[in-house]
Amino acid sequence: MARTLRGVPDLMYYPLPPREDMPWREKWLTEIKPVLDAMDLERFLGEGELVYLKLLIVMVLYSCSYREAVKMVNVNVVVAWFVGKKVGKSTLHDFVGRLYGARKKLLEISFKLEEKCLPSYLPASAHLVDFTAWLVDSFLLDLPPGKRSVETFAEKAELERREGNLERARKLLSLGRTKRRFQGRWTKKRGVSHYGLKAMAVISVSLFVRSITVKLANFSDKRFKSPLKGIKIADRGFSPSPTQLIAREKPFTTLRAHVEFFGTYLDAFWRPYGTTTWRNDVFLHVLGVIYNIKMFLAIQRRTPPGRRVVQL
Repeated sequence: MARTLRGVPDLMYYPLPPREDMPWREKWLTEIKPVLDAMDLERFLGEGELVYLKLLIVMVLYSCSYREAVKMVNVNVVVAWFVGKKVGKSTLHDFVGRLYGARKKLLEISFKLEEKCLPSYLPASAHLVDFTAWLVDSFLLDLPPGKRSVETFAEKAELERREGNLERARKLLSLGRTKRRFQGRWTKKRGVSHYGLKAMAVISVSLFVRSITVKLANFSDKRFKSPLKGIKIADRGFSPSPTQLIAREKPFTTLRAHVEFFGTYLDAFWRPYGTTTWRNDVFLHVLGVIYNIKMFLAIQRRTPPGRRVVQL
């Protein structure tokens, strides 16, 4: 039997089942693949590297580990067709480290799909303003707090102290002995404690994700500075400035509601992909790429078949 790099056997291809018989994840893979091919990512990632990005997409959609994603190529016909090649778990893990430095460029390439859409078929939100505007919002990403630790209870005590609960703060300081596994911080939102990270998303009025910044959960929205030019439309948690507009009146309140589409998407697919902040950062950018592709496909479905960039 012919063997590929590191002794991984070649794939044996089988016919795909009818699309109407596929589960929704397999249907998504059949839709995403032609768009990935049209984006010409091999030139950006390097020859043979696209297979690793596809496996990361499989990890996101199926909420599985590195090992499970690699094994799915053996047992799932559609995943094998989508990925196109077997690789080892360690090489996939190494790819995440290489992708970290290029994650923002990868999201930028997926954002350029917006330029391929005909303006008349963009979402209604794209036509509400006649100037360059970006929608800004933050989303908390919960991580497992792990076992009791000195750092965990020190942070909780600080939150209680700020709210004036001094007795509760003193009790919390006396607890905890072990080390925490995941990198994150405690914060409170609407009276509920959260431990983890915060994703600061900048989204176009056409609802494509342009930028994702990952911070610790206790990072204040007022400190966020977007590198993109144009007016940023944000909520009251962000600091008003000449380039940052706090949405209070229509049509800006209408635009603000559209940011929640990405928040709902994160709720559905977010999970801890690694113990370190930077590794979770990589997967959040992969989530942004998938979201942009799905938004592009939704616009293409509204476009007449003869004018579509990708035939569905």
